[in-house]
Amino acid sequence: MLELDFHRSLLSLFLRRRILSLAMLAALAPLPATSLAYLIDGTKWLRGEAEFYVALPGLSSAEISWNSAVIDALNNWSTNTLFNFTVVEEYKDPCVVDGFSSIDFSKDFCGSEFGANTLAVATRRYADQELGSPNIIEADIVVNSEERYDIFDGPLVRFGLINKGLDFRRIALHELGHVIGLDHEETNPAIMAPTISDVFELQEDDIAGVKALYSGLDNCKIKRLSFGSSSESLSSGDCTVQELTVGGSDDSYIDLYQFEVSQSAQFEFSASSDTLDTVLLLATTDLEYLAVETGSTDDCNSTLTQTLDAGSYFLMVNTFDIPVNADCALSGNYDLTANFTSEAQYRLGPTTSLLGSFSQASFTGGISADDGASFGNVFSPWDSLDIIAEITVDPIHVGEPGFLMVAALLPDALLMLNEENQFVDVTAAGTPLRIYRSKVLAETERIDILNDLVPGPLGIFQLEANFVVGYGLSANPDEVYFHTTPVNLIVGIQSGDGS
Repeated sequence: MLELDFHRSLLSLFLRRRILSLAMLAALAPLPATSLAYLIDGTKWLRGEAEFYVALPGLSSAEISWNSAVIDALNNWSTNTLFNFTVVEEYKDPCVVDGFSSIDFSKDFCGSEFGANTLAVATRRYADQELGSPNIIEADIVVNSEERYDIFDGPLVRFGLINKGLDFRRIALHELGHVIGLDHEETNPAIMAPTISDVFELQEDDIAGVKALYSGLDNCKIKRLSFGSSSESLSSGDCTVQELTVGGSDDSYIDLYQFEVSQSAQFEFSASSDTLDTVLLLATTDLEYLAVETGSTDDCNSTLTQTLDAGSYFLMVNTFDIPVNADCALSGNYDLTANFTSEAQYRLGPTTSLLGSFSQASFTGGISADDGASFGNVFSPWDSLDIIAEITVDPIHVGEPGFLMVAALLPDALLMLNEENQFVDVTAAGTPLRIYRSKVLAETERIDILNDLVPGPLGIFQLEANFVVGYGLSANPDEVYFHTTPVNLIVGIQSGDGS
C-alpha cells in the first residue's frame, strides 16, 4: 500500500480609437548616465510583434544600402529583446494611415516642416483595449532627407573630423525603439537617448526597457482555473492592472486564472460577493481581450457567458479603480464559479506528478448525462451520469507493470476507488491510499469512474466533487502521474426540474 500524502498534493494543485504620437531624434550631444531608467508609458503591440515594411533605394558613401541598414536595425531589436519584427521588403508610404508600419526619406514630415535639428520622426497609432494603455496598431518613420547620412559604427567624429554624414543605422535603431513602444531615455547611455551620440548599438537600458514593457504577466501570480466553485479575494498585495499592463493609472486589483480549451465549448463564469464590486474579463494568454462583464447595477455580482474555441485563456476577476456602486467596495471576498458544456471529452490540463518527474502522458475526461452526446459539469439530481476518464500513457511507460488510481475530492473528504469498484474514505492521516487496478500499462487506459449514477434516489440533491485519475509504475510506487484540472461535478436542483 502507498503511504503518500496524496490528498494534500491533489488539493494543492487544485473599438478602436486612433491617437497620434510623435517621437523625434535630434542632432545634438550625448547625455551621461548610471542606473537603468528606461522610459515607457505602457503602450505596446499585441503579442510583442509587428510587421515592418522597408524598401529604401540607394547606397551610402560606405557602399552599404539604406535598406540593409534598416533591416540590420530591425533584426538587432528582434535578436536582443523580447520583441519580434517581421521584415517585409515592400514599399508602403509612412504618411498614409493604412495599418502598415514603414519607413521612408522625405524633405518634410508628411507635409509639415521638420523641427530644428530633427533627423527623423516616428509616429504611433493606437487602439483602445479593455485594460491598461492602448495597443499600438501602426507605427511609421519619416527620415529627414535634407540631412547628410552615411553608415558606420563608432564615434560620430573621428580624428577631430566629422564623418561624411550622420550614421543612418543608429538613427533607424533609435526610431524603431519608438515603434516598439519605448520613449526617450535622458539618464543612462541608451540608443533611446533624445539626441544622437557615439552610442551605435543597443544598450542594457534599451533591452531592459523592452523586457519591462512586454513582461507584465511576470508581475502577477497566475493561478490554474478549476471548474466548479471556489472562494477567493481581491485585497492589498494582489496584482494590480497597472502592474499587469505596465502603464496607465489603474491601480485596481486583479486575479488571473489560466485554463486550456481542447475543443469548442460554452462557458459560464460568475463572481458573486456581498461587498466586492466584481468585473469579469476573458482574454487570450497574449492579453487580447475577448469579453468583459461589469456586473449588475443592483448588486456586486457579475456573470459572463462565452463560446471559446481550442486555445489557452485567462479568466480575470477585477474590480474598478474608482467606486461605481455605493453598496460595493473595491476589495473583499468573492465566490468564483466556472461551468461549461461541450460536445466531447475535454483535456484535463497539464500533466504533473507527486515527485515532479517529467511525463508525456495526457489525460481527458468528462461527465455526460446523454450517453456521450455532450459533456458538462452541472447536473440535476435526476440525471443519469456517466463519469469517464482516459489516460494516454507516456510511451516509455507502455508495457510496464503499473497501477491505476482514482480519487474523488469532496469539500471535507478524500475518497479513492478500490479494486472492488467502491469508493473508500482515506482522509485520515496515515490511511493507506487505494489502487484501483494493477496491470501492465497499455497505450490508452480508459477508466469508467461511475456509470448510470442518478444522485437523487441516493439522497444526493446538492454536491460538488472533483475527480482525479492517475497511474504509476510498480517499480516506483511512490511516483504517481496525474492531471492538474479535475473532472468537476456539481449536482443541484435546476430551475424547471419539478422534482
